[in-house]
Order: sequence, then C-alpha cells, then structure tokens
Amino acid sequence: MSTARTLFVLFAAVAIGLVGYQIGVSQNVAAQIAAGSAPAAYWYGPHMYGFGFLGLLVPLLFFFLFVGLVRAAIWGGHGGHGRDGRRARLEQLHRELHGETPPSSSGERT
Repeated sequence: MSTARTLFVLFAAVAIGLVGYQIGVSQNVAAQIAAGSAPAAYWYGPHMYGFGFLGLLVPLLFFFLFVGLVRAAIWGGHGGHGRDGRRARLEQLHRELHGETPPSSSGERT
C-alpha cells in the first residue's frame, strides 16, 4: 500500500509540474518580443549557484538527497534492515561489552 501511495504522489507531482510548465510557456508566448527588434545579449559569466567552482556540488547534493528520499520511501527508512534485527544485534554487543558470555548450546554454563 505504501508503494502505491508513493507512486501516486510521484505521478501527481509530475502532473502538477507539467501543468505549471505549460502555463509558464503560454505566458511567455504572449509576451514575445516583436518581430524585427534585436534582443540585447547579456552575459554575466558562470555563477554556479553563487558558490564558484563548489557550485558543481549543489546538483550532486540534490541527486543524493533525491536518491535517499526514494530509498526511504521504498524501504521505510530502514535501509532494508528490520528494527528487530538491529535491536538484537545491539543487545548482543551490549552483553559482550559488559563481559557477559552467551550460554552454550549444550545448556552448560562456563
């Protein structure tokens, strides 16, 4: 059920984005420059999101953020590991750190 909900939200977001894009295109078509006039050419140089050459990291950051959100949506934020397995492993480590030894399989304690 969670996957279906995630896909629905994803498709709804894409549909809303496409509708908004088409509205923007239609608004720009209405505001076109008259034919025959030369547009002014301005070039400010590469700004890269205001961070200089580090601006290349911004798209990479958003990519990893997107991948992390998709991973959390699909696996419920657990990374494919159940809470029970993680909890049991932490309890085992806790016992080992305090010097407690697990009972042997034959039922005898050493």
